Amino acid sequence: MSNNANTLHHHLEEVKKGSRCFENAFQGVSRMILESKIEKVVVNGKTTYDFSIFREGSKHVIGMYDEINSFVSYVKDAAEGGSSKEMAFVLVGEPGNGKTFLVEFLSNKYRTFLSQDKNRKYTFRFVDTDKVGNYGKITSIESQTYEDPMILAMNLFDDPDQNREYLARQIGFSDKEIATLYENYRPLGACSGYIWNDIRNLTNGAMDEMLKFIEITPVPLTESLGTVTGKYPAKDKITSSSVDLLGEESIQRLLHISDTNNPYRFDLRRGALARVAGGGIHFSDEIYKNKKDLVQVYLGVIQNRSIEIDGYKWPIDTLIVATSNNSEFHRFLSEKEEAPIVDR
Repeated sequence: MSNNANTLHHHLEEVKKGSRCFENAFQGVSRMILESKIEKVVVNGKTTYDFSIFREGSKHVIGMYDEINSFVSYVKDAAEGGSSKEMAFVLVGEPGNGKTFLVEFLSNKYRTFLSQDKNRKYTFRFVDTDKVGNYGKITSIESQTYEDPMILAMNLFDDPDQNREYLARQIGFSDKEIATLYENYRPLGACSGYIWNDIRNLTNGAMDEMLKFIEITPVPLTESLGTVTGKYPAKDKITSSSVDLLGEESIQRLLHISDTNNPYRFDLRRGALARVAGGGIHFSDEIYKNKKDLVQVYLGVIQNRSIEIDGYKWPIDTLIVATSNNSEFHRFLSEKEEAPIVDR
């Protein structure tokens, strides 16, 4: 098997050696914060922890001890598989008290953290898709939700036992290492799974041949692209829609794709969530200013950790942080039917 730097085999070996990592968004943010210096300080007569990562730089976070400690507890619990995994973190307070600054500061730190070689996020793309058939002149298709190559490795075969055996035999992962990897298992997104199945049919299931259609590539960290750390500010009630978060059917792709059942006809990157779905941070500014159906979309995403369109699912790995001012939050609290959202 080819050992080029952009093959799946090479990526898995790098993960095995420890020079690349596979972790979810909560584990990444938690590790970033806890690897920094932590001090015990006394604030208003009460002993609390001060995390130095939030105090770095010429323009850093001042105060907010309770809020930062609460956030760290939330992320740490989620990283360890606790109930916080199915919740979002919302900062509620008066306008101008630094909520947005705190989240944007965290996002900047996270991007810097991911720019280090050991922490860098990778994804995969399907190449030579024009040879597969049904894709017209589309020659290369990148995972729409920036899925980690390890997610592909855990879904190479339909049989889960075959996947585990492949990782052990081909790469040399121990049973303990495989068990650790599978703690972050999730199925392939709808379009990746569909395309991978097309490739399986074309090659009659010959794995070495199938892997020739895979190329590993780093996830772009450009702030202006909204990848890894993305922000969705609340828009007015008329112009906002779930398309802004989830994406929509792409007319351009339909010109190439002859199979109308192919989920790749949906352009997920048109929405804000898919761009941060590979272990990123999604920042929803003034979340309760959005219209109700958009907040309901957030509830589904927070709880199920997946983007759903027309019955198709794309599992995502995203830390969702939101802000709200007091008046909007209390107005939302007063509506009894919104209790499930408040709970999350």
